[in-house]
Amino acid sequence: MKVTPQQMSFLSTFLKRRSGVVIDQSKAYLVEARLLPVLRQRGIPDFETLVERVRSSREPAIEQDFLNAMMTHETSFFRDRSPFEAVKRLLPELIRRRALARHLVIWSAAASSGQEAYSLAMLLNEHFREALAGWSVRILATDISEPVLARAREGLYNDHETARGLPVELRDKYFVRFQGKWSISQDCRRYVEFRHMNLLDPWQGVPPCDIAFLRNVLIYFDVPTRAAILAKMHMILRPDGALLLGGAETMLGVCDTYDRIDGVGCSAYRPRQGREIGRASGR
Repeated sequence: MKVTPQQMSFLSTFLKRRSGVVIDQSKAYLVEARLLPVLRQRGIPDFETLVERVRSSREPAIEQDFLNAMMTHETSFFRDRSPFEAVKRLLPELIRRRALARHLVIWSAAASSGQEAYSLAMLLNEHFREALAGWSVRILATDISEPVLARAREGLYNDHETARGLPVELRDKYFVRFQGKWSISQDCRRYVEFRHMNLLDPWQGVPPCDIAFLRNVLIYFDVPTRAAILAKMHMILRPDGALLLGGAETMLGVCDTYDRIDGVGCSAYRPRQGREIGRASGR
């Protein structure tokens, strides 16, 4: 079953409008592979019928199935390692600066099935448990897909998932066997709050953040959408906070209101100080 150029045009336009994700005709094979299970599950005979039902705007469940299927949910524990090493370098100074407020917020945007957020929780437990004793520590983990958020909240991972990036000693320390899988401990769950969120929508309820992970997200957007998201992030990050991007992502030609943080071993940025920051953050 093939998707026609006309169907592909409609689906790619709808996807961009609802999620910001950009795909072109060359990705027709990907659309077919990801949507065929949706067609089978919903009993939809072909792509033309799917397009008609999405176009009608009368079936939110099918629209959401389409969006969920088209999102890339690739993730793993301690993915790429270097951003987590950067957090270990950045946190001591942030903890010193927050000593009076004793409040810390880390945001994992596009958190997928939770491995990034739980990796951060393990990092805090391993290296900053005493320093953060008695603090209010919050890891906000958001994603556009409800199904992957449900998996993240469940906190159950199979052997293959735990073998990807998770040292055995941390698995044995922070997970327990449950129904043939590995269940993350309450010691880590207590930090993490999972929430449904579309980055294109207003960022209501997102608190000022000390560290934000926006890794391997911007690559799926066009330049105007990247710029809009980085502008909103500029308003959310504390002036001395840090934004961590993926290794293949850059702000060159997109945004000039951040300064790169040197010496941390990854793509890390801080909001540029000045009049704009004060006006945007209200701090």
